[in-house]
Amino acid sequence: MSFATNVSLDAAERTERGKNAARRLRRDGKVPVTVYGGGVDSASSAVEKRELAAILRSSGGRNTIFTLNFAGGATPVKIADLQLDPIKGSVLHVDLMRISLTEKTEFEVQVKIVGEAAGVRLSGGILDLPTHSLEVRCLPGDVPESIEVDVSALGIGDHFRVSDLKLDAEKIEVLADPDQVIATVVAPRIEEEEPVVAAPETAEPEVIKKGKTEDES
Repeated sequence: MSFATNVSLDAAERTERGKNAARRLRRDGKVPVTVYGGGVDSASSAVEKRELAAILRSSGGRNTIFTLNFAGGATPVKIADLQLDPIKGSVLHVDLMRISLTEKTEFEVQVKIVGEAAGVRLSGGILDLPTHSLEVRCLPGDVPESIEVDVSALGIGDHFRVSDLKLDAEKIEVLADPDQVIATVVAPRIEEEEPVVAAPETAEPEVIKKGKTEDES
């Protein structure tokens, strides 16, 4: 992924603070933003919601590096954090970090699974994916859109770990433990049949005889 020189976002200075001011901005179709980093004091601003949404929908998604036009200047930034509405999923607040195009910085990159595991295809196993994204450190121009993990060779009980990734270590440094599991194939769960419990035997009811017994006679 390279610096998206054709993507820019205009930000207006935000002077009002507090929840009520933030609600008014959202009603007007804007999103509150905090800009920080680059050896400059943090600043509060606001951007158009639809323009921010277009960046998030792009191929680079959250890792898109774009130009922020703010306070009479232009600087490359990345999305450092997103606060989402837990119910609606809409963006409530964004943190943008100023970055240098010539210095390595940290990015979160999604894991993309490729192929069908042999243990799933041949043995009915279940593919377990405990890791969905990885933190990496690299130059902004070297950020991959995703990290591909080919699981085709995984059989039952096999693991694909961070150490198995084939990345250019000089360009991209993965910040996770080398032993961290990204994908594994587990055996299918076999449901045990409940034992059949025999119904208890019931005593035969006594037959009530009619008429007199010999003694009674």
